[in-house]
Amino acid sequence: MSLNIGDVLQGRYRVARLLGQGGMGAVYRVWDMRLKAPRAVKEMMPQPDINGQVLAQLQQQFQQEAAVLANLSHPHLVRVTDFFEEGGNAYLVMDFVEGESLAARIAREGCLPEPQVLAWADQLLDALEYCHGQGIIHRDIKPQNVIVRPDGRVILVDFGLVKLWNPGDPRTRTAIRSMGTPEYAPPEQYDSQSGFTDARSDLYSLGATLYHALTGQTPPTATMRIVNPASLMPVRHLNPQVSPYLEAILLRILELRPEARFQTTTELRMALRQWGGGIQPPGGFPPGTFASTAVMGMGGPPGAGYPYAPSASAPPVRPFPWKSLGLVVAALIALLLAGLALANLLERGRETPVTIGDTTLTTEMETWTAAPVEVTAPQEILVTEAVASPTAELVIETPAETETATATATTIPTTAATPSPTSTPLPTQTSPPTATPAPACPEVTGPFAEVWRAEQAQLGCATNDAHSGWLAIENFERGLMFWREDNDRIYVVYQGGSWQGFANTWRDGDPIYTCGTETTPPTPLRGFGKVWCSNAPVRDGLGSAMDLERGFDGTLQDFERGTIVRMDTGTIYLLFSDGKWSKR
Repeated sequence: MSLNIGDVLQGRYRVARLLGQGGMGAVYRVWDMRLKAPRAVKEMMPQPDINGQVLAQLQQQFQQEAAVLANLSHPHLVRVTDFFEEGGNAYLVMDFVEGESLAARIAREGCLPEPQVLAWADQLLDALEYCHGQGIIHRDIKPQNVIVRPDGRVILVDFGLVKLWNPGDPRTRTAIRSMGTPEYAPPEQYDSQSGFTDARSDLYSLGATLYHALTGQTPPTATMRIVNPASLMPVRHLNPQVSPYLEAILLRILELRPEARFQTTTELRMALRQWGGGIQPPGGFPPGTFASTAVMGMGGPPGAGYPYAPSASAPPVRPFPWKSLGLVVAALIALLLAGLALANLLERGRETPVTIGDTTLTTEMETWTAAPVEVTAPQEILVTEAVASPTAELVIETPAETETATATATTIPTTAATPSPTSTPLPTQTSPPTATPAPACPEVTGPFAEVWRAEQAQLGCATNDAHSGWLAIENFERGLMFWREDNDRIYVVYQGGSWQGFANTWRDGDPIYTCGTETTPPTPLRGFGKVWCSNAPVRDGLGSAMDLERGFDGTLQDFERGTIVRMDTGTIYLLFSDGKWSKR
């Protein structure tokens, strides 16, 4: 039976949320009320119609996994802290690892930089070298089972297919075998009878994971490669920035025949280190190996923790555009000087009186309004503009004083003569009309204040305050889907920079799968599946699902022309009403 939020196990672990679910169980985030710390609990949840003998084997395997993992201690492996049975189900308690899966990182960023991938490869090989030394094979290495922590380190999780391995007897001691994930499983893992898997099988899976990280594409399955050997595209065809040496190493790791691969993790680690691709060998680099080095927090790939050098095939660094910067600075200085000159003219305009006959006028430049003056016919009032000045200058003259200027001046006729002189006010000249500024938005406060200030012109004013909301998310090859509970809408975010919104039409009681089945992954479920299966452009744009949907408490705020959403990983997405998106 599935657990509900708020359920308490063993009087100690309070369920916070579902992290993921598969055919044989589920993983929950829980709160350890005794130690006041988050934990992950894995629940073995077999299918109801499973026969008793198989169920007993599964329970035995689950207990075996708990006993094996509880004795492992490595900085790049998840730590098991407890195991128990309750309500007919078995539970495994592990440290909760903060971060995001490597699959999610690839889906968001595409091809990852070679130095970073190599640093992660070395950490994973260190973990595998430790496991293989303990006689343990993981059997399901894939991007979904590699967690990238906020500090940049990677952790290998989910030993659901762990196998005890004796090099003298390659047959598995695990009760129930599984082929793993097809794109990352070697061909020998497909054979449920021979049991021929060993450390080289893990190396194949790691190689497929590195291939995916460097190219942004999942490798073809082993069976597809057997049918069509050309289906495995060379790494540099998909990402020319990868060095030829690393491409050759990956091709050897992904050999279909185990005897043609690297035979041990140690052999593979040395091959990666020998070419100087950025992984520090034991004892460090000899002095002067690199002109400069970077350590954690001081440059280089985030969290790499190793000195590194850029790949020989990396693009050259472009020089800083000093010439363009100089032009910008010169333009700014010119604008400043023009502003000072304009301010000086305005000040002079306020202080300089204009005299007409016996009347002295003080002209205000803001309104250009002069006081009325007595004028007798046939007198004319001429208004001329000073051409040399960038600002209009009001000049009022009588004909006697401007005989030579009347040819170009604009004449403003006076009112027709009347029996007695009348008092005629001078025409009033007003400044050009200016657009009424739009009312300023109320200042946004809270977690999105800084993002809103940077994107205010595009987002507009806030229509509500930042608030928490229940979200669900699933990563795909070329994007992601997420669902908002408060408006019951599904958002499709494509890797290319566009997004679409759909009403969620899936309801409880509807089929879990709109297309496909549980045995034909990767097919999204429920509302995501309904959108993905019934919209070919969505399906083509996103590609296949990379993981299972999961729910979490996110943070949201809506605006006149968009929405800001913060995921539980800390990533902030901005969805603009023009169909574009960006992230922070």
